Amino acid sequence: MRRRRLVLLTVAVAATLPAWSAAALADLTPSPTPSTSAGTSALPVVVTLSGVSPLAPQPGDDLTVRGMVTDQSDTPIGNLAVQLRVSRTKIGSRGQFRDYADTPDGSAPTDATAPTTQSSVLSRTELETGDSEPFSVTVPVDDLALPEAWQVYEMAVVVSGDTVTGHITVGQLRTFLPWAPVGVPGVGQPTQVAWVWPVADRPHRTDSATWTDDGLAASMAGGGRLARLVTAGNAAEEQTTPSPPKPPKKRGRHGHRSVIPARPTPQINPVPVTWAIDPQLLDDAATMRRGYTVPTDDGRRPGRGAKAADAWLGSLKAAVGRTNADLFGLPYGDPDIVAASDAGLGTMVQQANSLGDFIIQQQLGRSPRPYAWPANGLLDQRALETLIAGGKNTMVLDSAAMPIVGGPPSVTPSAHALLKSRDALPVDALLADHTLNEVVDAGARSTTAGPLAIQRLLSELLMIQAELPGTPRSIVITPSRRWAPSASYAASILADTGRVPWVAPVSLSQVVSSPVYTAVERPRLVFPDEDRSFLLAPGYLAKVSKLHRLVDTFADVVVPPADPLVRSFDDGLLRALSSAWRADPSGARSLRESLMRTVQHTMGRVHIAARPNSLVTLTSHSGIVPVTVTNDLDTPVTVVVEIEPDQHLVVKSGRVEKTLAAHRQAPIDVRASAQTSGVFQLTVRLATKGGRSYGPAVPLRIRSTAYGSTALLITGGATAVLLLTVIVRLVRRGRAARRTASIAT
Repeated sequence: MRRRRLVLLTVAVAATLPAWSAAALADLTPSPTPSTSAGTSALPVVVTLSGVSPLAPQPGDDLTVRGMVTDQSDTPIGNLAVQLRVSRTKIGSRGQFRDYADTPDGSAPTDATAPTTQSSVLSRTELETGDSEPFSVTVPVDDLALPEAWQVYEMAVVVSGDTVTGHITVGQLRTFLPWAPVGVPGVGQPTQVAWVWPVADRPHRTDSATWTDDGLAASMAGGGRLARLVTAGNAAEEQTTPSPPKPPKKRGRHGHRSVIPARPTPQINPVPVTWAIDPQLLDDAATMRRGYTVPTDDGRRPGRGAKAADAWLGSLKAAVGRTNADLFGLPYGDPDIVAASDAGLGTMVQQANSLGDFIIQQQLGRSPRPYAWPANGLLDQRALETLIAGGKNTMVLDSAAMPIVGGPPSVTPSAHALLKSRDALPVDALLADHTLNEVVDAGARSTTAGPLAIQRLLSELLMIQAELPGTPRSIVITPSRRWAPSASYAASILADTGRVPWVAPVSLSQVVSSPVYTAVERPRLVFPDEDRSFLLAPGYLAKVSKLHRLVDTFADVVVPPADPLVRSFDDGLLRALSSAWRADPSGARSLRESLMRTVQHTMGRVHIAARPNSLVTLTSHSGIVPVTVTNDLDTPVTVVVEIEPDQHLVVKSGRVEKTLAAHRQAPIDVRASAQTSGVFQLTVRLATKGGRSYGPAVPLRIRSTAYGSTALLITGGATAVLLLTVIVRLVRRGRAARRTASIAT
């Protein structure tokens, strides 16, 4: 295709089965979700977490754990009591961390103790089957007797109650306690954390004018998925430390007032989001603002998202309009880069990149950074070369794409790495932490999973910091493209990384400018064979390629080539390559077939105005065969009329180029000469100037009444013989008459 025709992918809470959201699963993740779900608990009470406060408890604070208990058994449970237990043994590695997190409804650590000073609130101490009740447990942090060093400790909520077997543990929930007292010397530097915040959706149009549904209207409206993402990102970037309150005063023994020292206000840092935007959404929103129609069971109706699209686009512009805002664009439509490149459609990926950058500049007034983020963060060498050729110089990948030689190290590597192109040139790679990605995604998959995911994420980030407290490192987190977090989860998971002292939020560009981490060895790109089953199918891509050639043929006849109709089909082809279709092959097939029908119908509006096998009669040896070419489009076209006679006909010119204005017909006189009488065939077809066949050929039947040369020779000879016979007879008659006259005289 031409360049814009000229520029143009669990954390389940203890003992629960997550209520999976189809929208959240739209971005398939080849690797398994984190093993933090125990399914349905064997214990009769399910314990879920609602929150832990403060996020970064300090000496003198009261630690409060809130949650919910639900009786999932067939019998009531009475005399319920909730207890908080905290281990005093630090977690020594991320492997140990994950082993504990894998079973959130497992038993409390063997060395965990329950301070006698803790208090719990549980309004009802008896639950009927299916009943739920909120709880909270509070304990003074000082009574936990934790050391000064920054570390993560195992923590558990244990619920006891009366059952038919006696007073036993009926429910439990395991989580973590991050401990990072501010002001402690020797704890090192905070870990830099960069968020890639995806703003993407599946395609909702075939060509530019044909909408398949009105799903974006609800998603862009207040409370919708896309609106929630923009709101959360905007709020995280704007958060700041509140002004400290004035310290209270107390009256002394002699009536003097003295100031009571205030506890330091927790530092809140803005979180510089790196926006990863699919330009297709910007294009969709701009089109929606102008008005659009969507299909119904009995026709079409006006779309309802004009106002929502306008407000959403405005809020996104405001979010990325900050001077220090960081953003990059996905290729238009978010194509399956690996599948497309392997299928020989790399030029379409490059076109999608160029078009996407153009739209971001046009709609947001910002030049996007030259970063590329393939679906699921996985890339192979061919796709890498495609992206480099398209001007991308930094690859945002999952850490699984470049596994460390020798297996995982004892400490977490920094995100900045290098990979090599085919020409051995170094290319920046920013490797998102695979485990943390899983944690973030899984927290969005049910309304109750979020708080547990947030607690694990913050704790694991502290675990990473404690591995090498003296060495600054960077961590990149990339939620799945089309995840659907709740508003509260999206806001908290992002903003809370700016509310703890062991994390320093940074933008992705700051990670790029950080030193390359060379303490580990990484091989060339790895694309696991098992992950290829998630790519768009080769058979599907072959049909897209065929459609691509058809659109190119149409573009070759349209004047000018950058006509909006051609661009509409080009954009539709890019939507057909969307990585969203990995999880929806029927949707992909429907879009491709619909686009094919539209392209074929449109091309059919430039045609030869004659019925196949119609009969034209030549009344002499040669004559004119009238051919009419019709252009019913709203744009001019230039076509070549090719005439192919059979062996009994000769035409003067077999190739005629013709330019037709919009909604015009053009007659073409074809002079044909017949070699003999009879009915013969003349084939007329349209083609492009480059020689591509355009549309079906039209056969015409030509009837000639003219005599051939042999017939003329025979006829001439017969005529001569006849004339000679007549002359002979006349001569004989003359002689006979003269004889008679002589005798008479």
